[in-house]
Amino acid sequence: MAQVHGGPPQEPVLDADEIQGNVVPGFLKPHMAVTAFTITDAAAARRWFAEIAPRVTTLGEVMETRVKVRRLRGFTAARRLETLGAIPDDVDDAWFNIAVGRQAMTRLLADGPYAKDMEAFEDEGFVHGLAARSSLLGDPTDPSSEGNPANWRLGGPRNEADVLLVFNADRREACLALRDELRRSAEASGLRCCYDEEGAKFDDIGAEHFGYQDGVSQPGVRGRYADDPDAVITPRQVDPNAIPDAWLFGLPGQYLVWPGEFVFGYPRSAADPLMPGQINMPGPKWCRNGSYLVFRRLRQDVPAFRAFVQEQAERLSKEQGFEHVTPEWLGARIVGRWTSGAPVSRLPDKDDVALGVDRLANNNFGFAGKGGPPPRDGDDGWPVAEADPVGLICPMAAHIRKVNTRATPNDLGGRRASFSRRILRRGLPYGPPYVEHDPGTHDMDRGLLFMSYQSSISDQFEFLNARWMGSPTAPRSPSGHDMFIGQNGEPGQNRRRTSVLFGTAAKTATLSTVVDWVIPTGGGYFFTPSISTLRTILGGS
Repeated sequence: MAQVHGGPPQEPVLDADEIQGNVVPGFLKPHMAVTAFTITDAAAARRWFAEIAPRVTTLGEVMETRVKVRRLRGFTAARRLETLGAIPDDVDDAWFNIAVGRQAMTRLLADGPYAKDMEAFEDEGFVHGLAARSSLLGDPTDPSSEGNPANWRLGGPRNEADVLLVFNADRREACLALRDELRRSAEASGLRCCYDEEGAKFDDIGAEHFGYQDGVSQPGVRGRYADDPDAVITPRQVDPNAIPDAWLFGLPGQYLVWPGEFVFGYPRSAADPLMPGQINMPGPKWCRNGSYLVFRRLRQDVPAFRAFVQEQAERLSKEQGFEHVTPEWLGARIVGRWTSGAPVSRLPDKDDVALGVDRLANNNFGFAGKGGPPPRDGDDGWPVAEADPVGLICPMAAHIRKVNTRATPNDLGGRRASFSRRILRRGLPYGPPYVEHDPGTHDMDRGLLFMSYQSSISDQFEFLNARWMGSPTAPRSPSGHDMFIGQNGEPGQNRRRTSVLFGTAAKTATLSTVVDWVIPTGGGYFFTPSISTLRTILGGS
């Protein structure tokens, strides 16, 4: 690597007052609301954009709180358990961001000096929209299916949103108060509300409805939020003497990715991860500091998932080499992690919540070789992950292997070839938790308000869904489908997903299902503009 002996890479300073804060570093608050609108009066909508632009929460504002939270919660395992879910006494934030659909942007800019600029947005996903690309993602093509766009609550034919507001807060009351205020303001400016829903973190570890901690392996964004060497967006917790690992990772196991993969106008990843790539500007000049937002309302069929894991565990436990299988063990192989977030690569036999919440260890593993980068304070105390190139421990079709190959080669090329496919996930669950002993909760509508930010919808979000999660052979073969949240990406009505597990004594078994545990029920593709673009280009002020 070119800079191994020449010092760490020079990371860019991001425009902290221009980038919306849910893009980088992410709101990550326990309460969420999502409200969508259609525009009925373009001129009034432009005035409203200009009016609210100064109130949109920025990267700089979010970092002020993020620094306080990091001080309170710390990074050691003991400190993490002690302060899990804690909020500093002086923190009571209520934030919002805004994103706009392509058709709405075209109408807002029509007949103005920027109308032609819309042609510069060439991303296939953004150009055509989520509903038109739905079958590519593996969504059901049968018009009678719940997951077909014809039946979506938002984003289907004649039901597409023009504007999406995303609210996050430490406390529900503040979140809803801000939502209600902005909704009244929008409706007074000719915007019609077409969708409104709450989301919330319902336990301290941040589990989704199937029961697994979500968001453990977020990529680390390179860059600083101020002109200060220590003002890094992603904290650096690797032993500084471990070179080049100290320059490659934020938290142990968390690769640092150049910001152009997520935000327009910054360097992308290059072949050498310590060197900045080309500046990424996939649109007109005024798209700088913007990002594409994917929103998917995903209903989760928890009873179907639980029944499958229970039935298959009972079946497998009667086969040679799989006598040890339990529902918990099987679920962990489908996901790649135990419910706490602890990786099976480090704890193959049983869960331990202390590892699951230990941010210095719960993501510190690879599939190609043993171990990972040492944390700042020395050995993290957990078993070292063994090399697992063919999925003997963590199956090749496990969710975490399908979306992130880490340092192993994949069908795109050599080590770290997945860097340009990472996304920043920002969703929260919606609906009441599933309670095993309360049958009245079993059939309730629940799921995930999925959100991701990226600089290319087609090359990042859609690629992960269609080419990796929905494929039985990619990103590395032999593989199988991502049975957890993926769908069969083959054309037609074939919904069957399969994957292979290894037992003891080199025994193998195949899992198979035609039941979708995750069903798309709405969403859309949007552009999240910079503050100045919202005020001047879209707002016209």
